[in-house]
Amino acid sequence: MLTKEQIGLAVNQRVLVALEGSEEYYVSSVEDITADAVFIAVPYRRQVPLVLSRGDRVTVQFTGENECFAFNTTVTSRREDRILLYGLAFPEEIKRIQRRRDVRLCVMLDVQYAEVPEGDAAPVFRLGQALDISAGGMRLVCEKEYPPGTVLLVKFRLPLRGSFFETVTKAEVVRTEPVALEKRRLYHSGVKFLDMPQNHRDKIFSYIFWKMMEQARLR
Repeated sequence: MLTKEQIGLAVNQRVLVALEGSEEYYVSSVEDITADAVFIAVPYRRQVPLVLSRGDRVTVQFTGENECFAFNTTVTSRREDRILLYGLAFPEEIKRIQRRRDVRLCVMLDVQYAEVPEGDAAPVFRLGQALDISAGGMRLVCEKEYPPGTVLLVKFRLPLRGSFFETVTKAEVVRTEPVALEKRRLYHSGVKFLDMPQNHRDKIFSYIFWKMMEQARLR
């Protein structure tokens, strides 16, 4: 069994919980950590609670500093504080399921992009859309074919809990695929962000994680 320090969870941390073997995840939060158990709030999905009993097996997913993790464990107790809590046994092992920058969210996002200008010329931005985003890059819908290796400027903003985060960054095209849409020829260009500050990547990941939580609640 892992120790409290090895688990890497913290009070108030958001987690996703599902019955073991199920793909239906519910949103919860860590409310307390004792010497031998993690106590979570009742998980919810579309305002429907996940009712658990002692002995039930569950899968828990959470994010660390650079990766996403998952573990299987057993419900060991119920506790009433100001809210009902479920006690989960410390797991035998924790598996890394993805690096944070690889966690990708499918979303329609307004984006502006431009070719990097020469000298002191101002960039000429075009309006476009992203079809998905991760902390490492995005998939753009472009009117022009950009070969791999092309460096673009990409500008976008994301809603973050009552405010907006906006960034402009260089992005390198790593692949381009032609698509036909209503007699228009467009291109899906996968780009990776270049030289983006870590705190900007963290904000993108925060947006992705909260959207994933929101989707889990609405499913």
